[in-house]
Amino acid sequence: MGSLWRKIKWEVDALTVIQLTIVLVTFAAFMIVPLSMIVVRSFYTSEGFSLKWFTSILSDPYYFPLRLKFSQHFPFVWIEGIRGNLFDVIEYTDPSGKLVKIIYLKGWDFGVLVNSLVVAASTTALSTALGFTLAFIFAKYRFPGSEALRVLSMIPLLSTPFVGAIGLKKMIVADGVLNILFHDVLGLLPFKIEITGLPAVIIVQTLLFYPIVMINAYTALISIDPSLEEQAMNVGASGFKLFRTITLPLATPGIEAGALLVFILALEDLGTPIVFKGTTAEKVLTFQIFSKMFTPAGLISEEATTLALILLVISSLVFISIRKYVSLKRYAMLGKGGIWRPRRRKLSMKVTILVYAFTITVLFFATLPHIGVTLLAFAKEWGPTIIPEEFTLNNFLAVLSGEEARRSILNSVVYSSIATAFMVVLGVSAAYLVSRKKGLPGMEALDLLVTLPIAVPGIAVATGLFLTYLGTPLSPTISGAPLLIASYTVRKIPFTVRAVFSGLEQTDKTLDEVAWTVGASKTRTFFGIIMPLILLNIIAGGMLSFIYSMSEVSTSIVVGDANHADAPMTWKMYDMLFHGLTGGTFQPAAMGFILMSLQFLFIVGANLILRKRATALISL
Repeated sequence: MGSLWRKIKWEVDALTVIQLTIVLVTFAAFMIVPLSMIVVRSFYTSEGFSLKWFTSILSDPYYFPLRLKFSQHFPFVWIEGIRGNLFDVIEYTDPSGKLVKIIYLKGWDFGVLVNSLVVAASTTALSTALGFTLAFIFAKYRFPGSEALRVLSMIPLLSTPFVGAIGLKKMIVADGVLNILFHDVLGLLPFKIEITGLPAVIIVQTLLFYPIVMINAYTALISIDPSLEEQAMNVGASGFKLFRTITLPLATPGIEAGALLVFILALEDLGTPIVFKGTTAEKVLTFQIFSKMFTPAGLISEEATTLALILLVISSLVFISIRKYVSLKRYAMLGKGGIWRPRRRKLSMKVTILVYAFTITVLFFATLPHIGVTLLAFAKEWGPTIIPEEFTLNNFLAVLSGEEARRSILNSVVYSSIATAFMVVLGVSAAYLVSRKKGLPGMEALDLLVTLPIAVPGIAVATGLFLTYLGTPLSPTISGAPLLIASYTVRKIPFTVRAVFSGLEQTDKTLDEVAWTVGASKTRTFFGIIMPLILLNIIAGGMLSFIYSMSEVSTSIVVGDANHADAPMTWKMYDMLFHGLTGGTFQPAAMGFILMSLQFLFIVGANLILRKRATALISL
C-alpha cells in the first residue's frame, strides 16, 4: 500500500490532474450521461421501474417473430415465424416480344432484432473470408505487382456505406449496369438479378468493410517470426498443417480484431438501410430507432430509447468480450527479436494468373460503389446504359450554388474542424495517460473508455443526447452545432488516441527521465520533449478524425433533422435523396463525390505521415 501511494505521489502532478479531468468531464457529459439517460428512460416510466417496453418489443412479431415449435415427428423441432422468400422470380414480355426473367434477391425477414444480427454476422463472415484471403496472398506470396494490388485493395476505405450505397444501388437494380453488362451485352447471365433489401445491405457493407480485416490480418501475418514456421517445417509440418498449427493461431488476434470492428460497424450502420428504404432493409435496429425516435407530440419515444439500449448492449458486449478474448489469445512468439523479413514464396506463372483473376474480380466489385457515385455525380441523365450518355458539371454547380447545400458543406467543415481541435487536446491527454501512467490505478479503464466509442452506435449517442439536452441551452432545436461537435468529438476520438498512443509507445521513455534529471518539470518535458516527437502522429490522427467526422451519418442526420439551418452535409444528402424536388440521385452523388475525394486526400495523407504505423489506427 505504501509503495502504491508513493507511486501515485510521483506520477500525479498538475498536468496529469488537468488531463484526466478534461477527458473524464467530456466523456461524462457527452457519452456516459447520455447513454445512462437511455438506460433510465428504457426502464423507468411514469409508473416507476418497468420492463414494459422490453416485454412489448420481445413479444411483438414485428421485432421478434421467431418461435420454437416442437413435435413428436421428425425433425421434432423447428423455427416458426420466418417471413418472405429468399428470392422471387418475375417474368414478362418486353415490347420486342422477348421473354425477360428477373430474379429479385430480397432475403428472408427474421424480424428486426434477428435481422440486425444476421446482417452484422453475414457481413463479418464474408468480410473476414475475403479480407483474410487477400491478406494471406499478399503476405505469404511474391508475384509481380503484388504491392500495387495490395494498395488498390484498400480503395473501399475511401467511401462510407452511405455514399457507397448510393453508387452501388444503380449497379444492382434490374436495369442497372451489372445486368446490362452481363445479361444484355455479354449474355453471361440467362436472367437478370436485382438485389434489394437485407442482401443489398450485406453486399454494400462487405465490399466497403473487408479492407479492415485485410489490413489487420496482413499486419499480423507479416509480424510472425519466420523462424517459427521454419522450425515447424523442420519437424515435418507443411502445407495446411503448418497453416493450421502455426500461421493461423499467431495471426488470430489480428483477424479477430478486424472482424470485431466490422461486426460493430455493420451493426450500427444507418446510411445503407436509409438508401434502400422501402424494402426489408428498413427492418434493422438502426433504421427503426431513427424512424421512431419522436412521437406525434414531438416527445422522444420510449420504444426508440429501448431499441437504442438493446443495440447498445449488443455492440458493447461484443466489443468488451471479444476484446478480452483476443487479449487472452495473444500468442507469444519466442523469436530472436529485431526486424525480420517475412517468409514469402514465389508463385508460378499459372498460379499468378489465378491470383490476378481473383484479386481483379474482387477489385471490380469492390470499386463499383465508387464508380457508381462518380458516374452519377457527373451524369446529366443515366438510363438503361452501362455509362451515362452525357456528362456534365451541372450537378456540382447546383450543389455549390444552392444556399442550403453550400451552408451544409460549410457546417460540416466548421463542426469537424472544431471537433478535431478538441479531439487533439483530449486524445493526446488520454493517450499520454494510458501510455506513460500505466502504473496508476484506473488507467486500463481509461483506455477502455476512450476506445469504447468505436463500439457505441451513433444512433444510440444521438438518442441519448436528445434525452439529455432537449429543453436546455444545448438543445438541438435551438442549434445543432454544439451537440454535433460534441458527438463528433467523443465518437471519432479513438482515431486520434490510437495514432498518438502508437507514437508514444515508439518514443523511448528514457528521454523523459533524462529531462527530469536535468531539472525539467513533467509539464515542460511533455510540451518540450514528448509533443515534438509525436507531432506527426498527432497530425495524422487529427486528419483521420476530421474526415471521419465529415462523413459521419447517424448523429448528423438525427440532429440535423431537428434544425435544418445547422445541418451538416450528410443530412443534406439524405434530404436530397428523399425530400428534394430536383436533382434526384445526381446531386446527392455529387456531394458524395466531394466527400469521397476529401476522404481520399486525408486518408492517403495520414498514411504517408505515419507510413507503417498507420495500421494502428484501425486496430483494437
